Amino acid sequence: MHHRRTKAATTTSSSKVSASRERRARRKLDGGATNGCHGDGGGKGYGARIVLLAVGSIVLGAVILWGGALHRVTTKTEAESDGDKGGNRVLSQLGKFPLPKGMKRLRNSKIHKPPPNDADIVTDIIKDDNTNNNNNNNNNNDNPYNPAALAKNPHLGWQPPLLPSPLGYSFSWRVCFRADAKNDGSAQPVGCRENPDEFGTAPPPPLNFVTDSGEKIWVPDVTMVRTMLLHGMDIDGNVFPPPLDEELCQDIGVTGGKSGDSNKECVREANIRATGPLNATTVTISPSNHYGESIVDGEAIVVPAPRIMCLVYTMADAHGNRIRAMRDTWAGGCDGFLAFSTQSDPRLPTISLEHEGPESYDNMWQKVRSIWRFVGTHYLEDFDWFFIGGGDLFVM
Repeated sequence: MHHRRTKAATTTSSSKVSASRERRARRKLDGGATNGCHGDGGGKGYGARIVLLAVGSIVLGAVILWGGALHRVTTKTEAESDGDKGGNRVLSQLGKFPLPKGMKRLRNSKIHKPPPNDADIVTDIIKDDNTNNNNNNNNNNDNPYNPAALAKNPHLGWQPPLLPSPLGYSFSWRVCFRADAKNDGSAQPVGCRENPDEFGTAPPPPLNFVTDSGEKIWVPDVTMVRTMLLHGMDIDGNVFPPPLDEELCQDIGVTGGKSGDSNKECVREANIRATGPLNATTVTISPSNHYGESIVDGEAIVVPAPRIMCLVYTMADAHGNRIRAMRDTWAGGCDGFLAFSTQSDPRLPTISLEHEGPESYDNMWQKVRSIWRFVGTHYLEDFDWFFIGGGDLFVM
């Protein structure tokens, strides 16, 4: 009984295997089936997909060819309308070297260069040599920090480092206004440009002048800040005056608030406007005359700007904040700038002068007397006008 049951089960299993093999063979002959589709329906679906794939490939190829032709026509038209400027502009934006004469770079990165002849090559070489020589001469003449100038003033072009705030972009200039206005800046956060530690130790001034009595003294180079402004860079190649953040153009109160900017309100009410850039060397006058120049037919004329020397009386604890702020803003607009302090620093420059009486606010007039005596002795013939004020002023 057990044996017959086993044989019957074996026979049934063999029949099922044979039927399964037959169905698989029939599907292969019909072209295969997918997604549960069998027989003729599966074969027709497979053929339709082949047709769709072929049509899609043809359409995609046509679109690529049409786009490429349109790009070449547009590029050629722009390059011809711009001339050689088209390729050179792209190169300059990428920061690469300029193309040689006669070459043109298109946006498809192809370079077209006409075949040169020997005469053109020789001419270009001569022109390049002359251009390089002229550039070298101009660089030597335009660089104010040349050996001869530095021999006279070894501190020409000096500027304290601009230390970035550790707060990064979240730093606000308003925190710099929270400290007492009379502090020396030693407690100010990094980024306020007021900490005297950023200056380091002031070097001794050079004794570069001999008086009639034979005494050697220091007569500062008062044109150094003006020289730096006209050059636009300090001796290390950093921009001068150093850039300021746009936040300083907002209303900033005495303690850094967003209202109560009395200084800005005063300037606005006085209707004070800038007459020109700080590096201007000429002025336009009309209708009055200027240094003997007369107006012809009521027309304005341009004449050399008057030479102005700006003088400041201050204290040593203001070098790192107030004097530095002057240098970084308006001092370069003066043809000469000199601060009279309780400590000499040839980098700024500041000079300490002896005067009668104590160093106090009530005895300021004696300090001013010594200032005018020194200026009249050493700078009277170098400037047309002299302007003096305290260490808390801002000149416009």
